Amino acid sequence: MSAFKQFLSTDVIVSPLVVNKSFSFEGSASFTTNGIGIYLGANYTSSNLSTSSLEYDQKLKYNSIKQLYYTNYIPNPISGSPNVTNYLGQLVENTTQTDVYSRFYNYEQTSLFQTNSYLYTSNYGYERFFPTQSAYIAGGLLWGGIGIISIPKNLFGDYINPNTFSYKFKYDGSNEIDLVDNGEGILIENGSPKSVFGIINYQHGIIVITDTYTIYSDYFTSSLSSPTCSFQSSRTIYETQYKCTIRPEEFNYSLNPSLISGSTDGTMYDFVTGSYFSPYVSTVGFYNENQELLMVAKLGQPLPTSRTTDTTILVNIDK
Repeated sequence: MSAFKQFLSTDVIVSPLVVNKSFSFEGSASFTTNGIGIYLGANYTSSNLSTSSLEYDQKLKYNSIKQLYYTNYIPNPISGSPNVTNYLGQLVENTTQTDVYSRFYNYEQTSLFQTNSYLYTSNYGYERFFPTQSAYIAGGLLWGGIGIISIPKNLFGDYINPNTFSYKFKYDGSNEIDLVDNGEGILIENGSPKSVFGIINYQHGIIVITDTYTIYSDYFTSSLSSPTCSFQSSRTIYETQYKCTIRPEEFNYSLNPSLISGSTDGTMYDFVTGSYFSPYVSTVGFYNENQELLMVAKLGQPLPTSRTTDTTILVNIDK
């Protein structure tokens, strides 16, 4: 049977469907294969920046992270107010030694209070500390530096599900640390909710480690750190449902060649032309305005149409 019928707006329903998938990676080779990057950022200034391209690269990463996630939480002697405030103008820290009144958006993952100072953490909220001293290496530690983990979008989808991220690594070649997210965009040590090590942005797939003692420059970006990473991604797919309705008086004729009698003029059998004949539907074709076939939906088994009630076929397409 072949016929055309125009869809109405009420015949098409688009519904979002959120799907989750868990990932786990072990070892530097697995990270590289799947595009997970581990980087160092450092606050090299004109006074201590050498001609090393590596230092320039680390300086750019440091500045990018600072601009995106920390500008409202660090001292910035630009202007005018003895208070450190966030982009909403809310007081973050009261001190006479810093002047900042920033209006940048820092992609906060929580509405709970955050501050750049270690001193205020236990009383007011979460520590959002960011090192601002000039970078230098001493005792294998990168002072004035940060660690960055970048997860590609094709892995985390729309966002990393809160409370699912875990990152383990040997920060000095032997001692292992297990960092997890607390569901509020804060990176903590597993089992120690008061020990803040950095932040995680679920929508960007970016994890920032600001605790200097976990960033041994000789180990953090090398295979010696033996990293493992796990998280659950979330992606929204959209299911489109087409409602194909056949009225009792519609599609009561068939072009199936088995209904043609043995005559040479294409005459149908008598029962086909009778008032009680109802064809079966086995395939639904979707056409554009130029009557070009776009896709075909096959039924599990032929479906008889009805002479008394509507026959509705639902076609679901995920995209």
